Amino acid sequence: MFVALPREWLGLALLGLIPLAVFMAYRRWLSYQRSMVGNDNVRIDEAGIHWIDAVGNDRLFRREDIHGFRIGRDADTLRPVPSLTLHLAGGFVSQPIELHLPATPAAVRDLLFVEWKVAEDELPAEAEAGDYDVAVAVYGECHDDYQEWHWEGTRDELARFFAFFASAADELPLPPPGAKPAAKTVQTTRRQSSRLSIAHAHHSHFDPDTIAAPSTALRDITTSAAAALAAAGDGDDRKFDVKLGPQNVWTFHLHVRGSG
Repeated sequence: MFVALPREWLGLALLGLIPLAVFMAYRRWLSYQRSMVGNDNVRIDEAGIHWIDAVGNDRLFRREDIHGFRIGRDADTLRPVPSLTLHLAGGFVSQPIELHLPATPAAVRDLLFVEWKVAEDELPAEAEAGDYDVAVAVYGECHDDYQEWHWEGTRDELARFFAFFASAADELPLPPPGAKPAAKTVQTTRRQSSRLSIAHAHHSHFDPDTIAAPSTALRDITTSAAAALAAAGDGDDRKFDVKLGPQNVWTFHLHVRGSG
């Protein structure tokens, strides 16, 4: 087309294409945004807040189990929209529920606070920088690209650290569907101070800040670490595998060192 046009029309033709290109780009962006939102999967009635899980099961946060709520942006959501987080019975906190029209923050707040008399902003405070359940002189380093954890410390401190996995499995209840798992916090102090959350969860999730797994996996970590430490001498390195699924295996490396 541009070859056939007179040269004096070429500039006008190009200018005319700019609004068309902007319009097509906007349509593609709008289509992408709609695909990201997905289908409506949450509804509220007198019984509580119903939601559909990833496999299509109808779940319910019962009205009497909702003790508090918070509305605002949450780092765990994918889109920059307000979300609803619930404080549930047993001290659990729900995963954030994104709010999309016609569910506005004002409408949801009016229902929960005014009609249901549920307190706003009564969620448990985030742990302070100095709050933890146990401190151990262990150094941990996660290489999630290779699915490896490296742990360094004395034999006694490594044994204390890994015993904590089994105690978390024994002491922490499993979360109800839709809630974040309960966790214990370990302060590791060798080389540098850092914090690790050990959570009792239905499904496994490892990252540099969190080790969440079912009770069987947490107890297996304690048992495997104890066996590796029993066979290791000072200055030795040992390793064992943590199998989380058919294609999901992490390797834990233990570096048994002296007190220095």
